[in-house]
Amino acid sequence: MSILTYRRSWRGLFALGLTAAVVFGASALTAQPGPEATQNTGQQNDDEYTKRIVDNTPDSRMLIDLVDHLPASTTVPTPLKVLGYIAGENGNLTYSADVYKYLDALDAASPRVSCWSIGKTEEGRDTRACAVADEATIAALARYKQITAQLTDPRRTTEAQAQTLIATGKPIYWATGSIHSGETGSPEMLMELGYRLAVEESPFIQTIRNNIITVFTPMTEVDGHDRQVDNQRAQRAGEPAPSMVYWGKYVAHDNNRDGIGKGLALTQNVLRTFLDLHPQVLHDLHESVNLLYVSTGTGPYNPIVDPIQVSEWWLLAQHEVLEMTKRGVPGVWTYNYYDGWVPNYMFWIGVSHNAIGRFYETQSGGNTGADGTRISTPGASSREWYRPNPNPGDVQWNMRSNVNMQQAALLLSLNNVARNKEQFLENYWGKMKNAVEKGKSEAPFAYVIPAGQRGKGAVAKLVNLIRDEGADVSLASQAFKAGSVDVAAGDYVVRMDQPYRGIVEMYLGVQWYPSDNPRPYDDTGWSIPLLHNVTIKRVDDNSILGQPMTTLTADARAPGSITGTGQTIIVDHTADTSLMTFRVKNSAVQMSAAEQAFEAGGHSFAAGAFVIQGANRAAIEASIREHGLQAWAVEALPSGVTTHDLDLPRVGYIHSWSNTQEEGWTRMGLDKLGVPYTYFGDNEVRKGNLRARFDVILYPGAGVQIDGGEMPTGGEPQPYKKSALTPNVGTPDETDDRRGGLGRDGFRELQIFVEEGGVLITEGQTTQTLVDFRMAPGVSVAESEGTYVPGSVMKTLLGDKTNPILYGYDQD
Repeated sequence: MSILTYRRSWRGLFALGLTAAVVFGASALTAQPGPEATQNTGQQNDDEYTKRIVDNTPDSRMLIDLVDHLPASTTVPTPLKVLGYIAGENGNLTYSADVYKYLDALDAASPRVSCWSIGKTEEGRDTRACAVADEATIAALARYKQITAQLTDPRRTTEAQAQTLIATGKPIYWATGSIHSGETGSPEMLMELGYRLAVEESPFIQTIRNNIITVFTPMTEVDGHDRQVDNQRAQRAGEPAPSMVYWGKYVAHDNNRDGIGKGLALTQNVLRTFLDLHPQVLHDLHESVNLLYVSTGTGPYNPIVDPIQVSEWWLLAQHEVLEMTKRGVPGVWTYNYYDGWVPNYMFWIGVSHNAIGRFYETQSGGNTGADGTRISTPGASSREWYRPNPNPGDVQWNMRSNVNMQQAALLLSLNNVARNKEQFLENYWGKMKNAVEKGKSEAPFAYVIPAGQRGKGAVAKLVNLIRDEGADVSLASQAFKAGSVDVAAGDYVVRMDQPYRGIVEMYLGVQWYPSDNPRPYDDTGWSIPLLHNVTIKRVDDNSILGQPMTTLTADARAPGSITGTGQTIIVDHTADTSLMTFRVKNSAVQMSAAEQAFEAGGHSFAAGAFVIQGANRAAIEASIREHGLQAWAVEALPSGVTTHDLDLPRVGYIHSWSNTQEEGWTRMGLDKLGVPYTYFGDNEVRKGNLRARFDVILYPGAGVQIDGGEMPTGGEPQPYKKSALTPNVGTPDETDDRRGGLGRDGFRELQIFVEEGGVLITEGQTTQTLVDFRMAPGVSVAESEGTYVPGSVMKTLLGDKTNPILYGYDQD
């Protein structure tokens, strides 16, 4: 047997007559793999695949015993056989269709693998998950999912039943890859991991396969992954890369900050699948920092996190740091990076549902040189208690190094959970019990959402947001009083004595951050009822738990209706965003807006009420019911009420060709509301004639380039268009030349647009730039010092509520 096919163990080295220093380098003399990893099963390795692993790993310290080989199979194909290259091989990234082609082949060949779709992206691409376990477990996957579901709810499962389930169940460990498009190692690695778990017969792998269910999703941001592969293909072909100005359809790097609002398809897909699997671990694979960070947080920890889970973070992380360090791998560490406070990341879907949400940050393999290697930056050179073997600064690194590092650490974690499967199921059960008991013993005991608020549509949306998280919402069966809170029949009651108490408190509780804590790693305002303009009532009296109520079994719906008879229909303005959708869907119907408050048909209307005269009531009523709006039919509008046409303006929407990160959130909102607009790049503004095409122009936060900036003005044209080499770019916008940005000429065209009567609406950094260039004389931006308030939610006392911007809002 050649050295390339020999398992990297002390037994194997001595049999070959080699010293450890020759193979590993002096720094690895103390590496002693765990006993399970070194036992010789007699299984043959795939010689060619193993040779390529060694040849593509430039630093022997990254040839970790768990992944320095690949076992052979006569029935199950390797990635090399299906794709023509190994995972992480220099110069190769895999399109999503080819990743799925391999997973389909793996699924078809092995009864230990089952793959399925977990949903579509905004652009219609598939998102997949695969489960790997022993044959009997895969055949009974539905039963094991039912076991973890039963362990999720102590209200329905007794302690005795739980102990039986813990003894017979298996933890589910779900790893997700490539939410960030530039982080390309995990899709390659997870293909190989699936094969290894299905085929290898070492005791180490058998322990994983027999004791837990490993689920993996190669890419959660599939659209952006394919664009990233396009860019790499162009570079390898010696052509200009079209750039990654777009990742997904809407958002780039901050797609990982959608864990609260859950507006993106990728977050919705993960949440829906999480609630189907009820996994004990949700592990998100990222790439940054140096060389492998294993998450634990440093504190402050968000108070919804159960103390058991904090201990589990450390239990897992310390095991991985220890075992990788034992193997002589430098730069594996934890602590002193992420804090554990803000709940907006995707892996917090796990944390907020009492699973172990965690992540890796592995040194990226995507920025290698022409030879596929580079020297990693020193980054963190000090030896600390949380970094016992720091990176010495001389590590040769490439994509295969990234694959080796991620896969080895993940295998160690899988094996740790597998060897302690009952402990992790017991912990999971304990966290659920803690949540239910805390809801019975500590205030708040419930939150009440009054159903009779003016913004009934906003109330229904808030209720459904909570239900989408798997939390229970009840309806009060009769009126009662709990402490100081009056509850009406039909009001929504969100009890706190439920397993997902944490997500309820996160959404409905008052957000706070202790003033003596250090600045958080990341934060944003997430006071959800305020953002929905919905009143909620906190209940600190536990008698509410004994009041008559029934659990909702379907989504809440706003009771849209028209009251009365008459030829004039008046729709109350409640600041509900459904009003916009209603107007757009009825674009052919003439509508006007009342400019002041008034009374009609026994109802008090706020300024901004929609007035529809002589319309087809049957058609309008169906639309009003669909959108949950409240309307009254009267004979005529009271005299003295002035109105203006509620026209639908021609909307233009400007984006930057240097950065679409911020504007994508605004665009997503418009699309969800059905607002039509024309989308174009800042370089198009320079062509002028804006007022002839648009009444309103939106210019959301972007990199406004007037004098200099990120986009060059000289050199060759820089197209962003589909081609045979780059079939996934050119959407959602395309251009023959991205250069130049807005420029002075474009800025002047915006001034002309405003001078000719157009309305220009800016947001974020765009506002400041245009103010700095005196687009709005008399307006200035005040700079503050010593204040850190990202994504703030501001309470405002309104002035003139007859201003159209303030239509429908309450005083506070």
